[in-house]
Amino acid sequence: MLVNENIKMNKLDFSKIGFDYGLRPHLMLVSDPEFSILFKAAKCIGLSYEFSKGEKDLTKPESLSFMFENEKPAEDFFNILLNWIDKSNGDGDAVALDFIETNEGGYALGISPDMKRFIDRMVPKSHKEKVSPIAIICTQFKEIPTLSKNYLAFKNNIKSIDQFSIGYVIVEKEKIIKKGEKHFIKSEFSFFEENSIPEDHIIVSYRAVKKQSDFVQKSTIKRPKLPVKEIGERRLLEMKSYLPLTLNRLQNKWLESIIEKLQKEYENDQIVQAICNLTIFERLRQNPDLTSNFTGQGCLNNILDYLLFTFESFDSYYPDDDFYTEDKIMQQIQNDKNELEQYFNKP
Repeated sequence: MLVNENIKMNKLDFSKIGFDYGLRPHLMLVSDPEFSILFKAAKCIGLSYEFSKGEKDLTKPESLSFMFENEKPAEDFFNILLNWIDKSNGDGDAVALDFIETNEGGYALGISPDMKRFIDRMVPKSHKEKVSPIAIICTQFKEIPTLSKNYLAFKNNIKSIDQFSIGYVIVEKEKIIKKGEKHFIKSEFSFFEENSIPEDHIIVSYRAVKKQSDFVQKSTIKRPKLPVKEIGERRLLEMKSYLPLTLNRLQNKWLESIIEKLQKEYENDQIVQAICNLTIFERLRQNPDLTSNFTGQGCLNNILDYLLFTFESFDSYYPDDDFYTEDKIMQQIQNDKNELEQYFNKP
């Protein structure tokens, strides 16, 4: 028996898959916890501040150094921070340093990738306006038992400084024996009292740290939901962008009779979106090498990737008109509505 390879299709089952063009699929981003592992291995015993005299003998903060006992993990830890900076176009504030004054009279330093810059470097440019990132950021805390004069001088004067150097030193029996060769320049710092940490700030996790360990993961703030009208406007714009020929065919009476029947029960944009999705899914099924990634977990991002990088042309595949039955379109409308309902129902 002869089989024409050109008509083989994969067996992907799209019967339960919905895709609303008005929504941005969630993109999960997780920061690497290795810097925390190395920080612990390096054994940070404290922080060292350096100052100089500014105008009118004002104290001018110049640098802060981590005081480590173990050189190799200290260097590796610092290299990870520098890598964040390098991938954020040399922006030293890609490293977030947040200070918390504790109820016990000391303070804690939170070290983490800066949320905004982490998301910016992790999301491809092609996807910036197409996805809704959900980030899980790793934060390492270092607790200092007292509010030293150096810390208070740093806190009270840092706002008058444009650039501040962050480095590290190696210590033995609390005496500095070597200064690290690398440093970076930073200008943004945050200061909080333990009981006044904003609920939407990543270091609110410090409260859990005191009860559990010195390392936690904290997800981003839940973004507010878009209004239905805005979703509808975006839906139409995105469909026009990804499927201009399909929309043009629909505007020129393609599938007119079946659409008129469906319009008695459904909005026109629901019908159009369902026809677009059925068309896209059938195009995907023409590729026998595709995997279940298009129907399993994360499938919405894979569908988005396909739409972003596969341009509709006059050669694009369409199934025969009799493929688009009333029942199929109604089922796809329901699948798409399910996606929209999940968007509004999920916290």
